[in-house]
Amino acid sequence: MAILPMSEFERFMIMFDRLFEFVETYIHKTPEDKYEWIPVEGPGVSFGDRLENITIKGLYVHLTTSEDGFINSLLEIQDGGEIPIPINKKLTNKVYDGDFIALGRELHENAMEKLRNISPERLSKTVYFQGGEYSVMGFLWALYAHYAYHLGNIDTYMRQGNMNPTAFFNFPTSEMA
Repeated sequence: MAILPMSEFERFMIMFDRLFEFVETYIHKTPEDKYEWIPVEGPGVSFGDRLENITIKGLYVHLTTSEDGFINSLLEIQDGGEIPIPINKKLTNKVYDGDFIALGRELHENAMEKLRNISPERLSKTVYFQGGEYSVMGFLWALYAHYAYHLGNIDTYMRQGNMNPTAFFNFPTSEMA
């Protein structure tokens, strides 16, 4: 297979979309009665300080609604601006209480469409988030890492619940960056 030259942003777009699809595959493999299952309850169960529902469903809703907030911020923020924490209770409740898988996919597809129109100049702008300095491109990779981190959480829950998660390096070769 020949690897064609592509920009970092083009590589990100392919990899981020594949990662979303991989997370969604895990959600589809989760039995409905396990969406809100908690293997171990207690104060030691924490996958971040802003998550209220530490469940497979809650993690998916968190990922997709955070993605929406982060992408909207990145498209609007001025050079040197601070990215706000993407808390949108109304959207979170809508996704959580609705067809969360379909609504999560819709949020992701909308975010990908918005990103397709981002300019190289915007990608190079400097932004700040929780004390860290990023280029917009660098923050997109941080968003990718956020998905990967919570995919690991979902994978752990699935393993603890004998739900047979997918092997991680199972991406279709033809669609890799």
